[in-house]
Amino acid sequence: HRVFFVVLLLAAAERLVWLSADSPVGHIVIGAASVWLPVNVGLLAWLPARYGFRVTAAWIIGLLAVETVLTALAVQPEAAPLAALLSTPLGGWHLGAAGLAAFAAAIALAAMRAAARPYPIECGTLWTLVGALLGFATGVPSLASLGFAGAGLVLAVSLVEASYVIAYGDELTGLPGRRALTEALGRLDGVYTIAMVDIDHFKKFNDAYGHGVGDQLLRMVGARLGEVGGGGRAFRYGGEEFAIIFDGAALDETVPHLEALRHRIET
Repeated sequence: HRVFFVVLLLAAAERLVWLSADSPVGHIVIGAASVWLPVNVGLLAWLPARYGFRVTAAWIIGLLAVETVLTALAVQPEAAPLAALLSTPLGGWHLGAAGLAAFAAAIALAAMRAAARPYPIECGTLWTLVGALLGFATGVPSLASLGFAGAGLVLAVSLVEASYVIAYGDELTGLPGRRALTEALGRLDGVYTIAMVDIDHFKKFNDAYGHGVGDQLLRMVGARLGEVGGGGRAFRYGGEEFAIIFDGAALDETVPHLEALRHRIET
């Protein structure tokens, strides 16, 4: 649902650029929008996932109400210094200092989040902010529309990719999951090797150190399995069980790679 609200914000910003182009205070309104959009997208990205559609909608409506009031105050003659901060182009950009600062902060935070959680939506949010920045920076409504459309397209693609990851990937380890394994097995033909991998005494480990540390162990093992050589591809089979497929490789060719992998995990 957060992607839905970001798309709505992009569409609203695109319309606002067109509607404000010929207005005497349009440059101030657009400057204010260039601040509010990255702020809102950033807040949506960091909003806890447990918040449902209604809570998120309430947050957005409340934010937009406050931002509308502040924008109305910014166009008053008494707020000329603030209006200059919002609308005076900085350098070669058609953006004020406030808008550039807001986008710089939002893009930096999105990059940090994408580095920590390199999932499709997080990465898509980063490039969506870049597209929106280019939309505001053009100063031409038709080019701005292209920028905002590109930003929305990035989000749509990331949503499709996220759906694929949910269906075929394992969130804990980052490896392809059981469904992906089933499809990969169906495509095998000719010579191939399948290795089944199991973590010894995993239940005892969980009982001794807790499920949180057990999850860390699964992530570590999954990361090492993903580095297997010899053209192998690792999958999370379920629980503490994994599978590695070597398509086109005979058993004798795969054993050295598997032993090297086992040794790395053992140490």
